[in-house]
Amino acid sequence: VRIKRDGQLIAKSVTKIEAGEEVLRIREKAPGPGLHRYDVEVSATDPSLDQAPEDNAGSAFVRVRGPATALVLDGEDGKGAFIARALRDANFAVQTGMASTIPPDIGGLALYDVIFFSDIPAHVLSPTQMDALATYVRDLGGGLVLMGGDRSLGPGGYSQTPVEEISPVSFDIKQDRRRASLAEVIVIDYSGSMAAPAGKNTKLELANEASVRSANLLGPGDRLGVMHVDTAVTWTLPLAPVTDPAAIAKKVRAVGPGGGGIYVDISLRAAYSALDAEKVNLKHVLVFADGSDAEQMAGCRTLVTNAKRKGITTSVVALGQGSDVPELEVLSKLGDGRFYLIEDARRLPTIFTQETILAARSALNEIDFRVGMGASSPPTRNIDFGQAPILKGYVVTIPKARAAVMLTGPEGDPILATWSVGMGRSAAFTSDLKDRWGRHWTTWPGASSLVAQLARDVNRLADDPRVRLDADTAGGQLHMRAQVVDEQGRAQTFRRLTAHVAGPDGLSYTVPLEPIGAGAYAATQALSRPGTYVVTARDELDNKIVSTTGAVLTAGEELRPTGSDRALLARISSMTGGKSRDTLAGIFADRSAMRFSYWSLTSWLAGLGSVFLLLSVAARRLSVPSALLRIPQRLRRKPKDAREPARSAEEMAATLDRLGKAKERSREAAPPGPAGPLPAGLGNQRPPPVAQQPWRAPPVGQPTAPVAPTGPIATQAPPRVSSPPSARPLTAAEILLQRRRGRRQ
Repeated sequence: VRIKRDGQLIAKSVTKIEAGEEVLRIREKAPGPGLHRYDVEVSATDPSLDQAPEDNAGSAFVRVRGPATALVLDGEDGKGAFIARALRDANFAVQTGMASTIPPDIGGLALYDVIFFSDIPAHVLSPTQMDALATYVRDLGGGLVLMGGDRSLGPGGYSQTPVEEISPVSFDIKQDRRRASLAEVIVIDYSGSMAAPAGKNTKLELANEASVRSANLLGPGDRLGVMHVDTAVTWTLPLAPVTDPAAIAKKVRAVGPGGGGIYVDISLRAAYSALDAEKVNLKHVLVFADGSDAEQMAGCRTLVTNAKRKGITTSVVALGQGSDVPELEVLSKLGDGRFYLIEDARRLPTIFTQETILAARSALNEIDFRVGMGASSPPTRNIDFGQAPILKGYVVTIPKARAAVMLTGPEGDPILATWSVGMGRSAAFTSDLKDRWGRHWTTWPGASSLVAQLARDVNRLADDPRVRLDADTAGGQLHMRAQVVDEQGRAQTFRRLTAHVAGPDGLSYTVPLEPIGAGAYAATQALSRPGTYVVTARDELDNKIVSTTGAVLTAGEELRPTGSDRALLARISSMTGGKSRDTLAGIFADRSAMRFSYWSLTSWLAGLGSVFLLLSVAARRLSVPSALLRIPQRLRRKPKDAREPARSAEEMAATLDRLGKAKERSREAAPPGPAGPLPAGLGNQRPPPVAQQPWRAPPVGQPTAPVAPTGPIATQAPPRVSSPPSARPLTAAEILLQRRRGRRQ
């Protein structure tokens, strides 16, 4: 059994554990204040008997209340002694360390309330550590103080990184008009070995991305060239002014792996030849090569030495320990440049940005000066900076829009600036407090007061003692519970709390803590990967952190038995018509009764309804051509007899002639009518025509009397009523009026 606290082994023993579950009780005195992590590892003395060693570890967090804790990190051992002493005098619990002791994840950083970070280059940190620093400030409410130096801020390669995002000052050298123009050529090895993966990307993709970041740091007054080399030189980006970073990025990122290893001699000749023609103040070559695949280096020492005489410096980045690494390092020294040996290609972007800033020689301003006063704030309160000694240099930066600049240097450059970011605060002191630039300040009492007051200003707020937050992992889920009491110790139920979870690789979740009882709140969050998770509870009323805890999801968590809820399984089988079985024997022979199955017609009916709807609209809006409407009539018409001959015009004329002659014969054969009165026997014959008088309408109101005919047949012929010629048809009213008049008569 091994027990670790905050990553350090504190106890080890051999014990006997019986089968099943057993509890081991180990007494440990509470360490200093902060959020401490305990790891317990249980392994068999004979490893061959352990079939699943992945589930041998467990972790837990313990929160110890007390004075604020501070971590002082410096690139060289002992260089942060002045800052550590000033913090101890201010009642901080202080721990010191170097680059090798930087906590690996967010769980290690959560132990501290404030961190001082000085002279540690960015390429020493892994991407996980870089993300953890940003998460520590933004999500956990921690305090971070960035100190200046030739390996800090911009010169340290932190431009365009998560650290710059949370810094109150920007490391962008494009906006510094005082610096000299730079012409730089980047030589990239794109041989076949660069196609190997390094994390989520290949080595070549990371090198291309590093070149893009270097281009983003340069301005229109600078010139940049990028060449990809294997056994031949390919100018991906000829040496030209940096006017369109987006176009440069598109060209560089489009390059894929090539063939054999990089030929160093032809690469240097092409780069030096291009830089010879440039008339700028600074000229620099950056070579990136595989440490075991750099070829054709004979005569390269002479090339580098001659280029140095012409003012061209050369730096080299070697990837991996290989046989060519010693010679590559010699070339960088002869070229008055820098040599970088890395094993992780994911650190290439930070190295390229660091090298570009150092080559521009603008980030460091080493002159004697006295600080000027800026905005009044708690870190500088009650300190007489008029009595402050000189500083001998600083890192040139640009303050961000929301930052408060408290101390200034030459030309108004920021020396001390702070701001709030997320739940925490960060500060930047662009000079140092050690033997390079701030040697005189280390003997001035005001500097100690400045360090103490600055730490209190950015320090993480203490937890609310009335809120207790616990968290653990089980079944791939993070379970969070909070107990809240008021000032009298009674349960407080009406608080609105939110839990923020910070996990590995920058993962973050925000879930509400729901009330589950008197003064009790809980929430559950599914976890996607193993690692350390730090939970902070926030009060939604004032958006302040009231409590912090943590939990660890180990890789062997899924191997641990969780047991079976037989009662729940029995209810499920009963509700669904199934059976509870203790064995799988005969499961395929045990078939249930046949059941009806249904097929939903919803989609088909919806489709048909849509079609009929469109047809109904078309019937109202569209008309059928008349030619189509006449087709049924033509089909119903009786066809003519094809055998009936058509009548000719001559036959029709002959027929009309015969009819005319027959009519004339009938007229000649008829006897003439009598001149006198007709005999009595002919009274029923038609009388001869008589002259008719013009018809006149009778006066209104008088009946119309029949007119008796005159002549010899008046006594025999029936009376006739002469009617006027009808100019128009009678209306219904006129017809009814005539009928009434007839009845009255």
